[in-house]
Amino acid sequence: MASSNPSDLAGEVAYVKAMAEEGRNAPLVGGVFYVIWGGVIATTSLLGYAAASGALPFSLFGSASVWIGAFLVGWVASFALGRRAGAKPGSLTIGNKTAAAAWKAVGLFMSIFWISALLLQSHLKTVGIEARVLFGLMFPIAFGIYGIAFFATAAAARLDWMRGFAIASWVFSIAAFYFIGDTKQYLVGAAGSLFCAALPGLLLMRREPSDIV
Repeated sequence: MASSNPSDLAGEVAYVKAMAEEGRNAPLVGGVFYVIWGGVIATTSLLGYAAASGALPFSLFGSASVWIGAFLVGWVASFALGRRAGAKPGSLTIGNKTAAAAWKAVGLFMSIFWISALLLQSHLKTVGIEARVLFGLMFPIAFGIYGIAFFATAAAARLDWMRGFAIASWVFSIAAFYFIGDTKQYLVGAAGSLFCAALPGLLLMRREPSDIV
């Protein structure tokens, strides 16, 4: 989070005021989070595809430990780098705060829901829900929620180009749904994670101010 020190807050206000006088919006910060999660999910997906297709000597398909581990890596990396992102100029603007809240909600929901689903596999099986089918819904749901978050972020930060990534996310959601039960869904998930998370993250990082308030 950004510092609450009066001098830091004064610097933040001065930065935002200067941006307003130049007719520009404060840039969206936190692109590193998009890169982290896009990279983590894409890597895990590719490992899953390699294992499921026989390229690895062990199976990762539907493995609770692998995906729980992936979520943990993502959150640890996010917390480790989050303080720096939250201290950048402009981080307290309504656009940045709204975008941060939207994506934090996405991350929390996806983590809690899917970790719970993976841990409750035995219970779900007793009511006729196979873990493989449930797991196959992860990418369709995730990309669908990504699209909603991108739309909210685009409106809050006034970044029209982000709506393109919202539409792309929904395309990947449909594609992932089409390949449910097929190992190719891993490839769709990896491609979607790179295109709809890592790529916009890199674009945002190029626009972010480099100095800390």
